Amino acid sequence: MDQSAFAIFSAIVTSIVLEAAPFLLLGSLLSSILAVYLSDDALGRLGRKHLSAQIGLGLVAGLILPTCECGVVPVTRRLLKKGVPAGAAIPFMLAAPVVNPVSLASTWVAFQGDWQMVAGRVALVVLPAAALGWALGNSKGLDLLRPAAGNGLVMAHEAPHDAGCGCGCGHKGKRPGLAQGVLDVLRGTGREFLDMSLFLIVGACAAGLFKVFLPQEWLTLVSANLWLAVPAMMLLAVLMSICSEADAFVAASLSMFPRPALLAFLALGPMLDLKLLPAFLSVFQRRVALAVILVPAATVYVLAMSLGLTGVFK
Repeated sequence: MDQSAFAIFSAIVTSIVLEAAPFLLLGSLLSSILAVYLSDDALGRLGRKHLSAQIGLGLVAGLILPTCECGVVPVTRRLLKKGVPAGAAIPFMLAAPVVNPVSLASTWVAFQGDWQMVAGRVALVVLPAAALGWALGNSKGLDLLRPAAGNGLVMAHEAPHDAGCGCGCGHKGKRPGLAQGVLDVLRGTGREFLDMSLFLIVGACAAGLFKVFLPQEWLTLVSANLWLAVPAMMLLAVLMSICSEADAFVAASLSMFPRPALLAFLALGPMLDLKLLPAFLSVFQRRVALAVILVPAATVYVLAMSLGLTGVFK
């Protein structure tokens, strides 16, 4: 390996990790605080509304309750079992990892204050989340879940934490005392930060490899063609599985791709990646899991292509 190329690769990876790590740590801290101190009933009260209100409140709940995709599926499963209607729970599950303040702030910083990228990312997530909430909103929550959704990956994740949220934040059924609560928050923050840091480092390395070692003619061919760039970035988002609180820095480093393709990367990853696929299939009925997988992917592709072809995002 050429020494200068390795130096550039190392610099790219280091800069991405150092820029993203504070947001990942903040997101892990907020997620742990909510898991320890906030009861499910706080979101369950959103269910006594009309379907359109349920969808809106589910999306707003994602804004005010920072939850990354690493634990949002078991949280949603638990909410559905507690009686939260699908019209609120499904939009919350899909939108929360992106519309929470930490993810919005990291996107804004990564793209140097470009509010258009922030708004575009939110729009490409909110639309499929609301559409699925509307389509599944009349179903009973328990009808969406697999009867034996206790033997899969997600439940194995939950078990060590007393039916916790699955992201390692030590959630308990009752609110702990001050000292125990602080310890639970610190444990959960450290565990989740370390778990998600692995995906961040892998994503940063992949971005560095693309920029330094991928033949320039290949990169030019893909990035210069919108029809190739958008699906390529969507596939990359699924495979990289980077936390939504840090993926914007990886996307910003791939600036050779058109902005609609970067938006597709930022929107699809938090709704569909290699962590979420087995979780969806193990928790939800097959038809529901397929809808949760296919609808966001198709919607993001259509919207990103539309933005690119109409020239809204250049």
